[in-house]
This record gives sequence, structure tokens and C-alpha cells, in this order.
Amino acid sequence: MIAKMNTKDDIKNALSAIFEEMNAYTKTVDDTTFKKSIDGKWSIAQNIDHLTISNNITALSFNMPKAVLKQLYKTNNRPNWNYDEVVWKYQRTLSQGAKASLPFQPKISLVPVRSLVERFWKGSCDTLLNAIDGWSEEDLDTYLIPHPLIGKMTLRELLFFTVYHVGHHLKTIKAIQ
Repeated sequence: MIAKMNTKDDIKNALSAIFEEMNAYTKTVDDTTFKKSIDGKWSIAQNIDHLTISNNITALSFNMPKAVLKQLYKTNNRPNWNYDEVVWKYQRTLSQGAKASLPFQPKISLVPVRSLVERFWKGSCDTLLNAIDGWSEEDLDTYLIPHPLIGKMTLRELLFFTVYHVGHHLKTIKAIQ
């Protein structure tokens, strides 16, 4: 588990750190490696494209009015999941063969213009971090949003997922040589 990641500020700091780690690493990668796909797996560009889509959809959830979220998905009536539980649920779905559905598959990287991939990625990070600000600690544990692989989760759980998800893809990206 990420040490003491409980409060909104803890989560924002963890997100900022993992976003910065991604940015720092991709700066060290040459253009050929950035675009290279090995054995039909996603390239670095495609991984970042996927994360950009995920960040933007997560930010969209945070920019929806609370009343709309409540009407569409109800409110939380179960114990909250911690970071480790969210990670376990995600890893379980992956081990059962789950893959990113079409809306979450890379698009902009199909024409892999690195500057565009990187600009959209950085914009998605800023958009998500800003979108979190309008929510209280209580709100993060109250409102639900559907995750395509895990099912309904609180906004806090979605942020836990995002921290893990970016780290998961960063590990994949670092393995591309």
C-alpha cells in the first residue's frame, strides 16, 4: 500500500508524484522506443494514450454535479475499500483476462506524434488534479461511479485505482526496451 494515502491531499500528492515519475521517465526515452510495439503489446505512446483517456474520463466523473451522480448511481451503502482492496479487485479482474474496453483503448497514438501524446497526457493530469478540488472528504466516500472492470466504486476508490493504474502502466512502460 502507498504509505498513509488516506486523505484527499494524500491522494493528490500520490497522483502528482506518479504523474511526475511518468513524465520524468518518458523524457529519457528516444522517439523510436516511444513508438515501439513488441509482440503486439501497446507501445509507450499507446500506454500513455490509454492513461490519458482514463484520466479524462475520471476527471469527467469529478466534474459531474453531485445530484446527477446520486441519481444515476445512488450513494455508497457499504464499507469503503482501502487502496490495497482496490488494487486486489483490479488485479483479480486482470488475472481473469479482463482488458481495456474499446472506449479506453488508445486513439491519438495511432498516429504517434509524440508531442501530441505528451501534451494530451499532461493536460489530462492537470485536469484530473483540478477536478478533485471541489469534493470534500465525505463526498469522496459518498458518491459512486461505475468502473468498467471493477464495478461501482466511490470517488476515493477511483482515485486509489488511478494511482495504482498509472504505476501499473509505468512498470509496463519501463520494461519496453
